[in-house]
Amino acid sequence: MEDILTKKFMRIGLTLILLCSLTILVNAQDNVEEKKMVGFGCYYAGQPTKLVIKVTEMLKDKKFKEVAELLSSETPAEKYLSVISLEKLVTIGKYELSETEKSLISKARSLHKLVSVCSGCTYFDKVSLKKMLADDNFIGSKFWLDEVLEIE
Repeated sequence: MEDILTKKFMRIGLTLILLCSLTILVNAQDNVEEKKMVGFGCYYAGQPTKLVIKVTEMLKDKKFKEVAELLSSETPAEKYLSVISLEKLVTIGKYELSETEKSLISKARSLHKLVSVCSGCTYFDKVSLKKMLADDNFIGSKFWLDEVLEIE
């Protein structure tokens, strides 16, 4: 009889832990804006967000001016992707920044506007643009750029 009760309590305990974990995950996801989210490997399948896919296509199609136009976007996530992409393009000699673009990048680096981010199944948050741009490989951005721009 004790074995049966122990097993029932263990099942109930595991169920409660699972439910609490799901509640935390759902609450974390409520905090972010999916349409304006930056993530290079999100959710169970490790997929990039729609915004990352959009910029990926621009980069692969060599539409660097369109990427640069995102520096003027009202969406901080687009600014972020534009800044890191353009800076990488400059580093590898595929793009030259105008003075206006340099100024916009400088301004973006000091913005405290929040960007919704994700990584994997459980990391969903809002992080300031300034903090994201201070990290050379924020949530895998370096790996994404190296792959998109075919850098070895």
